[in-house]
Amino acid sequence: MGKKLIIILGFIAAVLAVILAVTPFSNLAVIPIVVAFICGLSIFFISRKEKSKPKSIQYIFLMVIIALVLTVYKSVYYTSEVGDTEQLEQRDEENLEDSKELLEDIDFDEDI
Repeated sequence: MGKKLIIILGFIAAVLAVILAVTPFSNLAVIPIVVAFICGLSIFFISRKEKSKPKSIQYIFLMVIIALVLTVYKSVYYTSEVGDTEQLEQRDEENLEDSKELLEDIDFDEDI
């Protein structure tokens, strides 16, 4: 029961790591990579004690390596570009002026 649970947890973590590695959230892929790697190592040591060689170890480590390569690649070569900040500042000023106009148009009852 324990070995199957670790295998399932390892596969889930490895698949999640690969999915996160290809999305813009590639920095978050490190956590499932570590979990899948630990699960893979524990399955490896359990299978060594039992003298069996399940293929699941190879698949988990393959997905961990793919996710790790993609994560490192994106962190090294991805540059975030800052857009034109002048347009954003102009929009903020316009929104502030519109808000002031809306507040001036509101009538407050002094009876309350």
